[in-house]
Amino acid sequence: MERDTAPFFIIGTERSGSNLLRLILNAHSGLAVPHPPHVLHFFSPLEASYGDLQQPAALRRLVADVLGLLRVHIHPWEMAIDQERITQRIHDAGLPRSLVGIFFSLYDEYLRQSGKRRWGCKSTFVIHHVEAVLTACPTAKFILLVRDPRDVAVSSRRSIFSPFHPYFTAELWRRQQREGLRWLESSHADHCHLLRYEDLIEQPEAQVRAVCRFLGEEYEPAMLEYYQTSSAQKSRGLSASWQNVGQPIQRGNRNKFRQGLSRHEIKIVEGVTGDLMERFGYPLEYPPGGEDSPLFRPSGPRVFWFTVQEWCWWLAMEWRSLWRDKNYWLHWRRRLFLLRLRFQRRCLPSL
Repeated sequence: MERDTAPFFIIGTERSGSNLLRLILNAHSGLAVPHPPHVLHFFSPLEASYGDLQQPAALRRLVADVLGLLRVHIHPWEMAIDQERITQRIHDAGLPRSLVGIFFSLYDEYLRQSGKRRWGCKSTFVIHHVEAVLTACPTAKFILLVRDPRDVAVSSRRSIFSPFHPYFTAELWRRQQREGLRWLESSHADHCHLLRYEDLIEQPEAQVRAVCRFLGEEYEPAMLEYYQTSSAQKSRGLSASWQNVGQPIQRGNRNKFRQGLSRHEIKIVEGVTGDLMERFGYPLEYPPGGEDSPLFRPSGPRVFWFTVQEWCWWLAMEWRSLWRDKNYWLHWRRRLFLLRLRFQRRCLPSL
């Protein structure tokens, strides 16, 4: 099989099994898929504040701040990344003098130090930056990972990294899956591969083999022993949200919404996402036209009440995590870094 060297991206919605898929692919002898610092997600809104990135000083400022994010990353990388090497590689490799160019240079440096031959990125938020990535690298590939939004809502409620209220989770899922479908049905469809989380856990070897074929890689049995790798054990120990990655695939980890959501909450999620759920093969509990058809389009007062509930759940999760998650300070360290950076770039952009 001819080996492809194009970078690849796992895109979709958080709490859809992206950490699991990252570790499976990272267990391949030739693939390096580090835990992502979400460079494009955090810096895209700030990129313009750095000025003309064709100017060396502006580019260096942005590189320095990206590496600052990496230093406070919740899941630290195993190697040190040199600022001058990142900047020089942008020039040597002909990468764009932009945030995307810095992003590619950063992952290229990780790959060089990893000793592997091809890198991937698990930042699901790249679903909003596919066009920019393809402009920088037309051969890039994308794995659209999809999970039943009702189960995503259950998982999100227990995670500090996602919305808590099912309505906001459903709205996010809808926006991101519509974006994914746009690329699956575009002229770049041959660069995209659809993978349902439920298929991955029920038929792991068959689905991982299919992903390998899409990437142009040989399947390796060690990929399904990902949980024995040091990367999996490190993830498991860093956050309560990542506990499951330190054990084998849980084949029955689906349809949790039947116990985890109320009847009303299920109707909320289906009312927001129902048309796309059917596109991805997820049967509705309350199909349109039925006696209990959700047809849920909330009014302003209901959304306000959902927002109040969201804040209450957030405060409760913050309190629980503070006492139960020994590494919770890593989450706040990154938050404080980003708050300082946003203030500096928006209020003191000349610094």
